[in-house]
Amino acid sequence: KSLPKQFAKVKHISSATVASNNEIIMVLHAPDLIRATKDFSVREQTQSVPKSARSILVVDDSLNTREIEKTILQAYGYDVETAKDGLDALEKIQQKKYDLVVTDLEMPAMDGLTLTSRIKSEASYQHIPVVIVTSRDSAEDKRRGIEAGANAYIVKGSFDQTNLIDTVESLI
Repeated sequence: KSLPKQFAKVKHISSATVASNNEIIMVLHAPDLIRATKDFSVREQTQSVPKSARSILVVDDSLNTREIEKTILQAYGYDVETAKDGLDALEKIQQKKYDLVVTDLEMPAMDGLTLTSRIKSEASYQHIPVVIVTSRDSAEDKRRGIEAGANAYIVKGSFDQTNLIDTVESLI
């Protein structure tokens, strides 16, 4: 049976039929489905950028933390470099384009708040998303991180790799 007028614009459905148990079953319109699949695959190919083309800078004064975060991100296909503090990170950002920065708050030489503020105040770097990963979980610390320009704030106490990856993928 053809569809009523109010269903005329429903995509990928051509008609309906009644089953032996009196259920109404929608009949798919195969040519529409094939065209939609082709359009989708072409769109995906042109828009997707391989993760390996995405570069992330991990900034933390703890070698263990740097290496853990680096390993997690590399396992998901990202190109990852590390910096030992905010000053080291700024030097690297001036030399190479990064798609995202993951930083700790408490570091010698330059802390994560100062680094985030510096990144967000420079016109050529302010587009880089910054994720703060820290053990400091007070509301005041979170507020200061967001005010400095951080795009996300993750507390190490509740840290898991899924949370980090989901956050990174939503920002890149």
